[in-house]
Amino acid sequence: MELVQLAYMGGFGFAAIACFASVHRVSRVSDTDTQRGLSTLLVLNGIWALTHIGRVSPVSTTGQIGFYLVGLIVGLATVGAWLYFCSAYTGHDYHRRPWIRRTAVSVYLGIVFVKLTNPIHGMYFDTTITTQPFTYVVVELDTIHWIVTGFSYALASVGFYLIYEMLDNSGADTRVLSAVVATTALPIVFYVSSLTDTSRLITLHYEPIGIAVFAIGVLFVVDEKFAATPQFWRTQIIDDIDEVIVVTDNRGYIRDYNQQASEVFPILDGAKGRLLAKTLPDLGRVVAGESNIVTICDQDGDAVRYFHVTKTILTRINTDVGQAIVCTDVTSTEQQRRELKKKNEQLEYKNEQLDKFANAITHELRNTLTIAEGYLKEISAQRAEINRASGSEAVESIEEAHHRMERIVTNLAKLASTNSEPGETEVCSLAMIVEAASDHIDPDEISIYVDEDMTIEVDRALFTELYITAVQFAELYGADNITVGAREGIITITTDGKSIPTEALDDVFSYGEAAPSAETGMLFPTMETIARSHGWSVDIDPTYRDGVRIEICDVETLSKINSSDIS
Repeated sequence: MELVQLAYMGGFGFAAIACFASVHRVSRVSDTDTQRGLSTLLVLNGIWALTHIGRVSPVSTTGQIGFYLVGLIVGLATVGAWLYFCSAYTGHDYHRRPWIRRTAVSVYLGIVFVKLTNPIHGMYFDTTITTQPFTYVVVELDTIHWIVTGFSYALASVGFYLIYEMLDNSGADTRVLSAVVATTALPIVFYVSSLTDTSRLITLHYEPIGIAVFAIGVLFVVDEKFAATPQFWRTQIIDDIDEVIVVTDNRGYIRDYNQQASEVFPILDGAKGRLLAKTLPDLGRVVAGESNIVTICDQDGDAVRYFHVTKTILTRINTDVGQAIVCTDVTSTEQQRRELKKKNEQLEYKNEQLDKFANAITHELRNTLTIAEGYLKEISAQRAEINRASGSEAVESIEEAHHRMERIVTNLAKLASTNSEPGETEVCSLAMIVEAASDHIDPDEISIYVDEDMTIEVDRALFTELYITAVQFAELYGADNITVGAREGIITITTDGKSIPTEALDDVFSYGEAAPSAETGMLFPTMETIARSHGWSVDIDPTYRDGVRIEICDVETLSKINSSDIS
């Protein structure tokens, strides 16, 4: 037996032993389909390597041709096992699709039939005997063989494409693993070289040796990297899950998403490889831990759907490789929760109002009754000596105290009846509201001017109440003129006369405080309550010292109108 012949038998024997010995290591791979594909690939490749030993061994011509035919059949099946493994390892589902399976089996059986019937048609291969570099059967390839060989290499290249695409997108250092995968394709170079006249290689398929090196490399040398690198973000089940799923790597880059995610987040289309935090900032903030609810809004910015977000860390062989972000639609539950929260806040506000009412009643009514009681005692003590003038003055004071009590009761009733939510809004001009409220104002007591008219969108009844309360303050505080103005988002009601002392500004909105005077103590809290029910706020401009400037803020102002004068 020639030394070269022994070298060939030893090389393919090594390939067979390496493949069979590597099968037990396949269990280190967690994915069942990948295990199945790789195990089948190794077993078939080991058998293919054994047929090569038979081809170069010193057996009869018929025996070598028999080994060659078996090798053709097993070698073609190895291509199928390679594609199955590549599809499963890279996370695709091509190997599970029924039509692909049926087509593959049909094509395989057809080619096997052509190979087995070669002695009849002679269109696949012919054989001759050579003695160089040792005696063996030389296979002369015919047209159908070249077609099948080209087809097989084309299919095998699809598997290489899937693997290298995965390695490129993995974001990990896969240089060693890439080199190991490349060794699988290196024997193709030897096979093509053996077809030339200048090569000293005999014409054989050297792929079994390449696959054996691949098996040793991925299962013994870089086994952890091999198990951790697969494209974990593309599995055959995420599209079957009803929830929205977005998968990122451990650096926050989007690696995959399912159909439901693309429907909820259309911006995900083509977003693979981009940072989640930049592509979907709201979801990115939730993932970062700011909350567990992400809100989806329409084009107008109105919330339309709510999703509860959960995160699952994805690991391979104790290595964190990313996370799966699962968004569950909780719109109905979240809307109910928010509505309940809103009602609770309204209830708390109402309770706060009631407490303030109690303080106001205690303070204001007792003060007023104390004044009336004092004058009554004076009248009683001086009944005999009282003259008409002083008696008239005392009676007027009592009468004024009772009027004040009536105003307090009216204001309290107004506060109690103020709804926590505004009614229907309408668009109207500021001047129209001022004019409509003129029936509640004595024109002989105060003059009103509209300096800057503007159309506003408000609950007209609420705003009128607020305006009348402000005018009531101006009358009681001694003002002669009121100027009503507007600018974007703010309505101003400015009085002449005295200003509110700076030290009293902090107390004017507090119930039970006689600020800025005993007569007006209830009015600013009333204005604030009415304003809050509409989402507005009421402030006093502390810089205006030629009177009092009341600012009603956050009003929906639309457009300016030429000014008018109402008195």
